[in-house]
Amino acid sequence: MRIIGLTGNVGCGKSTVGRIMKDNFSLKLVMTDELGHLAMQKGTTSYSRIVSAFGEDILTSDGEIDRTILGKIVFENGNKLKDLNQIIHPWVKKKLQEDIEYEKNNNQYKYYVVESAILFESGLHKICHENWYVDTEESIRRKRLKTNRGYTDEKIDAILENQKNSDFFTENCEVIIYNNGDMCALECQLKKLLE
Repeated sequence: MRIIGLTGNVGCGKSTVGRIMKDNFSLKLVMTDELGHLAMQKGTTSYSRIVSAFGEDILTSDGEIDRTILGKIVFENGNKLKDLNQIIHPWVKKKLQEDIEYEKNNNQYKYYVVESAILFESGLHKICHENWYVDTEESIRRKRLKTNRGYTDEKIDAILENQKNSDFFTENCEVIIYNNGDMCALECQLKKLLE
């Protein structure tokens, strides 16, 4: 089973690429965002550590972590974000490694894809055999973010400032997938890579 790290900046379409891969090829797709949300659920060790680090003000009336409140705290303070990442990233990595072991023994999939916007920042690229980057021209990304998510130019600028640029990914990833065209062009690239 080959482990592929799939990454890309906001608006590049990595989730679309992941979905096409999952729907058309023999692979398991794991989205680390979803695992990160599981890390915040009541009953996990990471839940207790997050509440201990950020206080009970981040909890809803039923004791769940309010991700909106927590998000506001960490995005206004880089140190708080670092604290949160030091709790969540190791938990996510451990769960991924356990699942990869399980799938290796199960021998059901040819590929195991780890989709993550912060593949390199979280160190997850190290558990992958190769890393793939979804690249899209900035003008197309901006248009997608405005149309699909209602983002303003200011919000897009702020996000892009905090992300690694294309040069970093082209230097550090083994495969570049260009997502400037239509779905058919995307599917053709993936077919060549995975068949």
